[in-house]
Amino acid sequence: MKATVKVGACLVVALLTACTAQSGSERRLHAEQLARQGGLTAMSVDARLPIAAWGRLSPGQPVHLYLEGDGHAWRSSGRPSSDPTPQDPVALRLAATDPHASVLYLGRPCQYVNAAARGCHFSVWTTRRFAEIDDMAVALHQLVGEGRDIILIGFSGGANIAVQLAERLPDVKGLVTVAGNLDTDSFTRFHRLADEAYGHNSAILQKLSGLPQLHYTGSQDVVVPPELTRRQLKEVAGQSECVRIEEVKSARHHGPWRLDWSVFAELQRRCGT
Repeated sequence: MKATVKVGACLVVALLTACTAQSGSERRLHAEQLARQGGLTAMSVDARLPIAAWGRLSPGQPVHLYLEGDGHAWRSSGRPSSDPTPQDPVALRLAATDPHASVLYLGRPCQYVNAAARGCHFSVWTTRRFAEIDDMAVALHQLVGEGRDIILIGFSGGANIAVQLAERLPDVKGLVTVAGNLDTDSFTRFHRLADEAYGHNSAILQKLSGLPQLHYTGSQDVVVPPELTRRQLKEVAGQSECVRIEEVKSARHHGPWRLDWSVFAELQRRCGT
């Protein structure tokens, strides 16, 4: 019974976190190993909040930009974590297996750094986790610059950030989400949680209906199930040729996931991009 309660708390705390027994240093080491295995090297970011980045960038090539989920945001329901570094960095795993020439991964603010790093109050990864868009945009601009096509790939809460960046940045040419919490209004209503102050993206999603979008949802995902994904995209999916929902029969929230870039390329052709 206690194990069941613990699993339930980990799945339905407000910020899509995962239960973890690993220390922050162990989680950071695991991420560094994943990055090296994928040929991604550490990159420096100078932003108001610390942001970890790994990548490989080839001149002139479109960039596949991966955005991590909320990570270990909560110890339990109502108790913030002291270190949001994810135990299972799904977006980093996807980036490390992406064969594209230019791949960039951004952790969320304060992940993969010392818990006492500058500005790293727990509100950054809890109540304000969808508010720190300026820092993410600064990191992207520093590492990529302007004038290069960008495809955004966001996992879980990182999908919410990806939607906001897609509206803001003119070089974004496509959006891929994986188990994405695309809009906090629909997410909190679905799970009967308290309202959140940031991440209200329903109007943005309608505005982006002409952008090629591929949204992966897992049939076994209880955090962002297919029903919720369809609700979040009900105003655009089925009405725009550019938006597609792909249900993966065996996937839970953390996978297994595999991105099919041929499907996305077909969306791009259909949308004339």
